[in-house]
Amino acid sequence: MGFPSPAQDYTEKRVSPNDVIKWNGNPALYLAEATNGSWRAGIKQGAVLVINRARKPVDGSIILVTDSGEFEVKRLKLHPTLCLQSLDDLDNVRLIEGGDLEGEETIVWGVVTHIINDACTEEFDDCPLM
Repeated sequence: MGFPSPAQDYTEKRVSPNDVIKWNGNPALYLAEATNGSWRAGIKQGAVLVINRARKPVDGSIILVTDSGEFEVKRLKLHPTLCLQSLDDLDNVRLIEGGDLEGEETIVWGVVTHIINDACTEEFDDCPLM
């Protein structure tokens, strides 16, 4: 018999991806690989994007849209006008005619909820000099 360890009060539980992403068999969650990076959004090329199709996008959400059959990652802006904004080029904005997010050409496929980057490939610099 001995004294209990003073470090027992400082034990932490293990982190599981299921706890963070709240996967738990949710059929609305999908994984996709980012073909292009976006330093403003913190997405490296090849990052894994967790996409929730059940979540309703809000102003500023990073979303996956289909535009004429092609998938694109954009930022949704609701105010002052409904539009899709490029992640890196803030001046590249496409207005959504009639305010319909489920139009014939552009369809919101899902909301990007998590971005998983490979930390071994390169250093992420959140303050690049340009």
